[in-house]
Formats: sequence, C-alpha cells, structure tokens
Amino acid sequence: MSAGDSAWLDPQAREQLYHFLAAAYLRPLTPEALRHLTDPDVLQELATLFGEEAIMTLSGFSRAREETGGERLQQEFMDLFAVPAGRYVTPFEDVYRGASAERQLGPLLGEHAVAVKRLYRAAGGDVDESCKELPTHIGVELAFMSFLCGREAAARCAEGDASAVETGAGAPAPCAFYRTLQLRFLREHLNAWFPQLSEAIQERAASDLYRGLAELTEAVLQRDAAWLMSQPAPDSATPAAVH
Repeated sequence: MSAGDSAWLDPQAREQLYHFLAAAYLRPLTPEALRHLTDPDVLQELATLFGEEAIMTLSGFSRAREETGGERLQQEFMDLFAVPAGRYVTPFEDVYRGASAERQLGPLLGEHAVAVKRLYRAAGGDVDESCKELPTHIGVELAFMSFLCGREAAARCAEGDASAVETGAGAPAPCAFYRTLQLRFLREHLNAWFPQLSEAIQERAASDLYRGLAELTEAVLQRDAAWLMSQPAPDSATPAAVH
C-alpha cells in the first residue's frame, strides 16, 4: 500500500471522487471542473493514490490545454456520449455485456439493467428524476458508487456518535452493509464492463481529455476493488434483499 492509502480509507473522499467522475460522463465539464481536473497539485494527489500511469495522459492534456478550446471539448463530449453517430461510444453496461456472436451490441434495458436496478433498490437509492439517462449509463453507475460511499460515511458518523447503535443479533452494521455493496457492484458491474468502454474511448476520442479521464476512471475502479477486497470481510454484511 502507498502513502496515499490513508486518504483512501475515508469514504467521504471516495464519495467526492466518484461524484466528480460521474458528473464528467453525464455532462460536459464546466470550466471550473476542468481547471480542477488539470491542476498540477490535484494531478499529483491522484498520482500518489493511483500511480503515475493513471494520470499520464491527463498530465499531457493539462500541459497543452491552451490548444483545446472549451467549445471543442463540449463538442467532443456530445460526440462521445450524447449523439448516436460516428464517434459515439454507447456508454451503457447492457450494450457491452449483452453483445454476442450474433449481435455486436447488446440490447438496452435487458438483464443487466434489471440487476443494477435491484441493487439500487437494495441500497435505498433512486435515480435522480432530473437525470434522463438509463440505469446502466456509466455516469449513473458511478453516481451509485458515490451514493454508497456517502451512505457508508453517514453510517460511520452515526455509529461513532452513538457508539452503540443497536442492529440486533446477527444483523450487519450499516457501514459493513454499504461497503459490501460497493465491492459487489464493482466486481459484478463496473469492472466487468468499463475496460471495454475505456477501450472505445481511447479509439474514438479526438483529444486527450477523455482518453485521460477513462484511464483515470479505470485505475480508480481497479484500485478501489482491490482495496475493498483487502479489508476484513464483515459478518453477515449482505442481507437476503441484495441477492
């Protein structure tokens, strides 16, 4: 484990990072968000947590950022994630995991959509009504990870304040429940398909911004799953409702 692991133990830090990544796939980056993502100090913090390779492309984009105008980056977002035309990457889990020898792309709202919606309900989460994307959109799935980390952080505060929140004999502590869901969602969903989406982004992106964002996202997902797997397994942390 690296020196950055102490920061990674904080579910609030993980909540904020997942929230940022989710927003970056749901809408074009605002000028403020772009400045934050390309700030040398922020990039160095990310390198400490995820390794130099994870931020190499973003660092290159940061150094040459003046050459890429805001309107061009907004158009790039539309081309990749919003407009089903030439460079569109179809950012939905169903499409990648439902592909077969007969079909290059899987059907939307199939078995994978049912599975993620079941986990959303088990965690007590709902897709924001203002969000028009389907439940298997990469931005929505990343937002769910942010939600789970936020719930874990809130549960930690509650358990710490009352040092004796009664959960009943054999019942899981809320922290353990939300952390178990995080690992399950990473293993059964995000890490099972994001590498394919990342590959599509590498092939079709016109600038290094979204190539770098995909590389960072892939590193975050892999690192987070590895870290969660390294933690002691909580007893009875996954109730029957999640299965």
